[in-house]
Amino acid sequence: MARGGSVNFIIGSFLERLDEIVVRCTDAIWSAIPAYERAGDTVKDDLRASVRDNVATLSEVLSNGRAVSRDELERIERVGARRAEGGIPLDDVLHAYRTVSRCCWDILAEECKRYEGDALDATILIAEAVLRYTDEISTSAAKAYARAQRTIVRQQEGARREFLADVLYGTDSPPDDILRRAHTFGYDLSLSYLAMVGQSPNAEVRSEAAVSTAAGNAVLDASADPIVLQRAEHTIALLPADSSLDPGVVPEKVTGELGAGWRFGIGGPEPGLEGIRRAYLEAREALEIGIALHIDGPVFRFDELLLYHFLRVEPGLIDRFVEQMLGPLIAHDERRKSELIKTLECYFDSDGSVKLAGEALFAHPHTISYRLKQVQKLSGWSLRNPEDKLRLQLGLRAHRLAQARRDETS
Repeated sequence: MARGGSVNFIIGSFLERLDEIVVRCTDAIWSAIPAYERAGDTVKDDLRASVRDNVATLSEVLSNGRAVSRDELERIERVGARRAEGGIPLDDVLHAYRTVSRCCWDILAEECKRYEGDALDATILIAEAVLRYTDEISTSAAKAYARAQRTIVRQQEGARREFLADVLYGTDSPPDDILRRAHTFGYDLSLSYLAMVGQSPNAEVRSEAAVSTAAGNAVLDASADPIVLQRAEHTIALLPADSSLDPGVVPEKVTGELGAGWRFGIGGPEPGLEGIRRAYLEAREALEIGIALHIDGPVFRFDELLLYHFLRVEPGLIDRFVEQMLGPLIAHDERRKSELIKTLECYFDSDGSVKLAGEALFAHPHTISYRLKQVQKLSGWSLRNPEDKLRLQLGLRAHRLAQARRDETS
């Protein structure tokens, strides 16, 4: 902006009214934008100081006919970041900057009118400069606000994840402290929750958002929103289980929306903090058992897998039981490269049909019959005895569980 005597006189008169301008701008913001008033007196003091700095910067820009300096923009950006940290919405922050510019222009216009000479050119130059200034500082404030907001969101998300880890895995914090922290995130842990621990068909894709959407749709009528958390390859969902929901149906709704390939362990529903932890541990174990045993279907309910839970309680007992039931068969397969264990599994999976087992293994029924005779001879258990058949089936399941445990630790 080319400066002249009229411009300098108007700006000088404007600066003489600096204290009045600061009060006028601050009061206008306080009365027009409720978010600032709700923020309290601390923000009002900071607002007054920021307005003074803003008006002084505008005066410098107008007086010297220059652009806003980098240092001045950085001060504006720091204010934008503080407003984000104070929880004042971005629209309200930008509204405040526009309010300051409008108040400043009103007073500048008054000074233009008071000027005794020809102030038309000066008025146009000042108006254009105020518009440029407003646009530039609003852009800088918005960018700084957005950066600060992203940082805040990351920090809040980190705190949320840390809190949920404390809920699921336990912490030394008193229960009252956990419940208080829960309310800061909008969670009501006094409710009963159904726990789902899932594994995506695509391990490379983070699945928290997809499960959150599906779980939310499955419990639309619930008294609270689902709680969803990603932990390594597992996606954990805690679904509120009130009288309006059927725990037997909700998991199928979730998996149905997610599509093929998903597998979920289900625990609970259980009430309260300890109940939530128990439901989560049950769901995680149900998923591990379902995967280890190659159970069909996307949903594995802990209550339906209690027998295998007891088998997993003592790993040493599992190994002992497998050795007792299948030891000679396993040794024979390792020594002869035979398939007695695989044949026995396929025989039971085929509901005791030699023909179907042969088709599944691409082997002649006579071959299957021969292998089954070897199974009975080596193990000492009879496939005609219902009790022996049950023991062998349990032995096969225990064998799978033991293999899965060894794979996890290897």
